[in-house]
Amino acid sequence: MKEQVLDIDLVLQSIKGKIDGLTQQLEAVTKENVKLKERIVYLEDCLAVYETPKNSNNSSIPPSKDSLAAQGQKSKQLLATRSLREKSGKPSGGQVGHKGTTLEMTSEPDSIIEHQPYFCTRCGNDLSSIEGTVVEIRQVFDVPMPIRPIVIEHHQISKQCSCGHCSQTDFPIEVRSRVSYGTKIQALVTYLNSNQYIPYKRLTEVLRDCFGVNLSQGTIDNILQDMSDKSVWAYNEIRNRVEQSRVVGADETGENVNGDLHWMWAWQTPNLTYVHSDKSRGKLAIDKQFKNGFPNSTLVTDRHSSYFNMNVADHQICLAHILRELKFLSDLDTNQRWSSELAELIREAIHKRKTESWEQIDRNSILDRFKNLLTTSTDNLNKKIIALIKSLTKYKEFVFKFLFDPDVPYENNASERAVRNLKVKQKVSGMFKSNDGADAYCRIHSITQTAKKNNQNPFLAILAVANNY
Repeated sequence: MKEQVLDIDLVLQSIKGKIDGLTQQLEAVTKENVKLKERIVYLEDCLAVYETPKNSNNSSIPPSKDSLAAQGQKSKQLLATRSLREKSGKPSGGQVGHKGTTLEMTSEPDSIIEHQPYFCTRCGNDLSSIEGTVVEIRQVFDVPMPIRPIVIEHHQISKQCSCGHCSQTDFPIEVRSRVSYGTKIQALVTYLNSNQYIPYKRLTEVLRDCFGVNLSQGTIDNILQDMSDKSVWAYNEIRNRVEQSRVVGADETGENVNGDLHWMWAWQTPNLTYVHSDKSRGKLAIDKQFKNGFPNSTLVTDRHSSYFNMNVADHQICLAHILRELKFLSDLDTNQRWSSELAELIREAIHKRKTESWEQIDRNSILDRFKNLLTTSTDNLNKKIIALIKSLTKYKEFVFKFLFDPDVPYENNASERAVRNLKVKQKVSGMFKSNDGADAYCRIHSITQTAKKNNQNPFLAILAVANNY
């Protein structure tokens, strides 16, 4: 009997040991299963980005980034772009009532050529002595050829007085050396490089072939630096006026300065554009230009954190950015309605601002619906949607400020247009070779863009800077 009891105890101990071992294995497998499920969710989110990639159709990236590199191929397949603007149903091209532009006749032509008959086309009689009548006038606009520079020679005259003293005047300030280029050529070089983005080498060819002016690349660089120095006073005046404006838009974009990533910042109003360059994208770059911030201004920007660390009177978030992001989220997760509902609310608010009288806008209703959307349950929502909800909750006071101030726009497209030219300049020229070159471009660009906003000729604005030094 004792041997049988011992055998049973050994069997039970063996079974218990196996159960304990299986239990430990089950716990390990369970933990691993949880980790694998989390990994699957993470990978699905990553894969969703590639299944529905961001492009200019559903986000704020530029159309130039609309490309997908096929795996194993060097060529890129461009994606079709689509604006946020809804189709109006109108035909493309100029609409009824649109004021077009056409070539108009001038009342003071530079020369007149008469085309008259000298004999009768019927009988052959001589008509040269008969005075004719103008039956039709046509004009041809052209430029003189060849286009050649004019050379103005300055003589410094000395005169001797009866007292024996010799007197002579000084040369004008623009006549600085034995041979030099005038302010018109300096303005032309500056305009073609800064406003038409022509690089140094191509600019030497344009000046030689079209104007008969042989400038070296070094001379062009000296002219641009000289014009940059002359424009400091106008550049600072633009900065001061932007700082005093009640509503200011801002944006920034990356730039290549001799192979290093720098940033160009644009600050603009309906009548002013101020651009500056800095290696920093943080508040340090802003403080160098606006150490006091904009205490009297409403700042219209995206959600870059540096703008919200400034001293400003108020903020308005760019709703065009939000709408593009909402479109991307709707494409990313078609099973949810949150992004489309918020987009509908924003469009409705914009429509009310455009169409209803200021006093009749139902602001409380819009704010209540917005609050409900921000407090909605985040269960089963994509993590990118949750991130947007958190961001908008943080900046919720600055989403619908445009409904409370008629001077505040609901989008920051003007600032995006201000930095778009900077990207075109970089695409054409490749990079700025130095900080001085980037700063020179910012100064001239600020002046020409401000001139355009005030319906002034940008070339004449540069010429005025050159002459008023």
